[in-house]
Amino acid sequence: MSLPIIERVQRKWLIVGAAFFMAVFGILFGMANSPALIIVFGFLYTLVSNIFSNSYHIFQAEIYPTSIRATAAGSAYSLSRLMSGLMPFILLPVLKLHGATMMFTVVALAMVIIMIDIGAFGPRTSGRSLEEVNESMLHGQSNGTGQTFQS
Repeated sequence: MSLPIIERVQRKWLIVGAAFFMAVFGILFGMANSPALIIVFGFLYTLVSNIFSNSYHIFQAEIYPTSIRATAAGSAYSLSRLMSGLMPFILLPVLKLHGATMMFTVVALAMVIIMIDIGAFGPRTSGRSLEEVNESMLHGQSNGTGQTFQS
């Protein structure tokens, strides 16, 4: 379902937008007090989360040079899975002590960090060859947004 969107929208900005909407829908889900709102915001959060996850995994593979792509993407994914395993130990105490809205606020803050990181430092990858993306990052050339990268 997310593939047509991922192929049409610049992945860098799709990740930033999806992170923003995950933050918004997550907080609204945490604040929801009726079954209808819980369903609506839970559905919207899950939908945007799917788009975020798929575009982020593609983006990860595109930003690494070919010589280290498998190792780098695999390491990043492994770290992601490790953090997913640790999240209950971080978020459940927040949920218990402060409620669902605060728990989703913590998640929203993580999304803000992702938005700043990818928005400010991520290269433009959609519609570019992997070689072009890698060359622009390695040789300090523009990433298509006016920013330059240094090796």
